[in-house]
Amino acid sequence: MAFLTGIAELLHNPSGLWEILILRVFDFIGNYGWRILFFTVCLKMLLLPLDIYQRVKMRKNQRITERLQPQIEKLQQQYAGDKQKLAQKQMELNRKEGFSYFSSCLPMIVTLVIFFYLFSGLNNISRYKNFKQYVELYDAYTAVELVEKDLARENVTVGETVRTVSWNQLYAEQQAAAEAGNDALHNDLQRAMQELYNNEIKPKAQQAAVDRYEGTGVYKGNAAKESFLWVSNIWSPDVPWRKAILSYSQFKNNITGYKSFDKVRKKLKVNTETPDANGQAFNAATFENMLSESTYNNVTGLLRSDGKHNKVNGFLILPILSVGLSFLSQFITARLQKRSGQAAPEGGMAGSMKMMMFLMPVMMGMFALTYTAMFTLYIVVNSGTTILINVITTLAMEGGGKRKQKKLTAGVQKYGRPDPKDL
Repeated sequence: MAFLTGIAELLHNPSGLWEILILRVFDFIGNYGWRILFFTVCLKMLLLPLDIYQRVKMRKNQRITERLQPQIEKLQQQYAGDKQKLAQKQMELNRKEGFSYFSSCLPMIVTLVIFFYLFSGLNNISRYKNFKQYVELYDAYTAVELVEKDLARENVTVGETVRTVSWNQLYAEQQAAAEAGNDALHNDLQRAMQELYNNEIKPKAQQAAVDRYEGTGVYKGNAAKESFLWVSNIWSPDVPWRKAILSYSQFKNNITGYKSFDKVRKKLKVNTETPDANGQAFNAATFENMLSESTYNNVTGLLRSDGKHNKVNGFLILPILSVGLSFLSQFITARLQKRSGQAAPEGGMAGSMKMMMFLMPVMMGMFALTYTAMFTLYIVVNSGTTILINVITTLAMEGGGKRKQKKLTAGVQKYGRPDPKDL
């Protein structure tokens, strides 16, 4: 059926790593909210060995710090007036005893690299989905528009004559009047065409765009809308000051990289030779018309004017969660570093670490308020699973430590105290 196909069928998914994973490998999950949630958990499980490695190293450092505490206290007394010399001597002592600074930070570096790389990939996916969603609405609109230009008839006044005509008839007569240089008749026909279009053709075409968005009518079960729980449009931020259906300026800002015909053609490997089911070829003229403000407003007009479809996009739930969980994750990490002896000495570095504890949540909040709800959902799920892993591994290691200590105590009572370096 022509109504179910169009220019959107000529587009291919972007070919980046994250785009392939999320758009193709995980496409067995229809809803993109649940898809990104599942993807984030899988990615976290893949990186779990790094998290465990970090915790093991931090635990080992903690034991070294506890063993060296008497020597560190002597150094603190000896270099009480020279903090720089004290820090140098502490580092020398730690290195000599096998204290690892870099190995416990390596997983964090890897995680940050993946975070920013994934940030770029998810943004590209969001821009692509915003673009494709509109193209799907445009296809539905133009499919009905094409049919109605032949079928729709209305009594219109041309000059002093009332006639029952179709849009295509008026268009042919307008072209003839333009060629004949009859400006008065040309203007009358143009006004009649606009009247017929606004009264008969546009309302039905806009209803088709609504059906495509909601997955109703001939598009039943094939909705272009991508919502998730309370978020109306997952490709837009979870904020109450944004509507689910973007304004034209917001739409243009959200499709960076897809505003140019040549870029879209190359990036999405569009077939520009084969026309779609409605006979439209994907060329520069079609593209420019499709992305014009007047066409966008026509296609989305009914959707944007109806509060049922164009409600607020969210309620700040994901941004608040992203800030709260990010702060909690930073707090737990700082506590673990302090227990393992990896906390920075008092002074500039310690101040910087404390600042980061507040700076990172603020940065996550800015991401959440300005980028799509899909990316914020990734932040929330990633922070939540990180906290859960930290809690579970801490309990497991402390339980193992207590069992080892109990066994050691029994061994001391029976065989005498072992060499501390064996611990």
